[in-house]
Amino acid sequence: MQLLVTLRDLKIQLWVILQRVLGVRVPFLGIPLKGVNNPILVLDGIIEPLNIFVKTEAIGQFIRQFNEAIGFQCVKEEEYWDSSIPFSSYYIYVTEKLANDAIRNCEVPMSEDEKFEILHLVDEAIFPQNSLVKALRTSQQLNSPILFRDGEEPIRIQLESIKIKVVSSYPFDGNPKYLDNSLIHLTGIIPVEYAESKARNLIEFENGLWSAIYSLPYLKINNWKWIWDLNWLTIIEFSN
Repeated sequence: MQLLVTLRDLKIQLWVILQRVLGVRVPFLGIPLKGVNNPILVLDGIIEPLNIFVKTEAIGQFIRQFNEAIGFQCVKEEEYWDSSIPFSSYYIYVTEKLANDAIRNCEVPMSEDEKFEILHLVDEAIFPQNSLVKALRTSQQLNSPILFRDGEEPIRIQLESIKIKVVSSYPFDGNPKYLDNSLIHLTGIIPVEYAESKARNLIEFENGLWSAIYSLPYLKINNWKWIWDLNWLTIIEFSN
C-alpha cells in the first residue's frame, strides 16, 4: 500500500511539473545581417513560464489575419506575450495553439498541411521576408531541430532539447556597428559547424561575434547566450 501511495504521489508531482513547462522553438545560433542570407540553427527548448504578460500588437494582428484566412471569427480572445519567454519563440508557440483551438472550436475541416500553409501565409503578412519566423515555424511544422537557410530545404538535426531561461532583452535595430567580409563569413559558418560538431566553444565564439558586430557586452558566463529575437536581442541561460 505504501508503495502504491508513493507511486501515485510521484505521478501527481510529475503531472504538476509538466503543467509548468512549455516546449518551444529556440533560434539558438544565427546572427542576422542585412542583405546576407545566413543560416539559423533552431533547437527544441524547454522553459518554465513566469506568466509576466505584456500586450503585443503582433499576436492581435495574427488573430485578425487568421480569422480572415479561414473565413470564421473563431479566435476571439485577446492574447498577451509572456515576456519570460523569448518573443519569437512565444509567438510561434501561441499562434499554433490559437490556430488549433480555432480549428477545433469551429470544426473547420483542415489538414495539418493546410493549417501550416495558412500559418506561413499569416506569418509572412505580419513579418514580411523574415527568415527567423520562417525558421521557427518550419521547425515547428517538422517537429524537429533544424538548420535553416531561406530558400533552401531545411536540414533536420539530431540535437537534444535545451532548458532555457530569459535573462534580459534589448531592442534591436539590425544596424551593425562594425562589419567586414571575414565576420560575414564566420557568422554563416558557425551554425553549420555546430550542427556537425556540437563544439561548445562555437557558442562562445558566436557570442563574441555578437559583441564585435553590434557592440554588445561580451557574456562572461559560460551558459549565457545572445539570440536574435525579432525586434529584440535576448540573453538566455541554457542547459541540457
